[in-house]
Amino acid sequence: LTAYVKINGKEAFALFDSGCTTEACSPEFVKAIGLKVFPIKSEVTLQLGTAGSRSKINHGLIAVLEYDDIKSEEYLDIVNLDQFDLIIGTKFMRKHKMSLDFQFDTIRVAG
Repeated sequence: LTAYVKINGKEAFALFDSGCTTEACSPEFVKAIGLKVFPIKSEVTLQLGTAGSRSKINHGLIAVLEYDDIKSEEYLDIVNLDQFDLIIGTKFMRKHKMSLDFQFDTIRVAG
């Protein structure tokens, strides 16, 4: 499911991904709104469900994410994303008691 989420007050088109264990932001979006990034201590391989994927995560950032009644400072990996500015994974959704309702295409918060 997708929705608009604010990152440091700027709207980002986000994919809420029940199969993703991290939160990530695209480098293009980071550059467009001027977010400050930092190198991570040790490079991490991005694990996807496809064979042959070799993406690496080298940078991250801390930003305030806002969705519905949620306003929370979060760490985000910087990852090349296709079609989305942001991916919200299970870590964020569990922390904020969110669920994805595929029958009604709804993202629920604490419900």
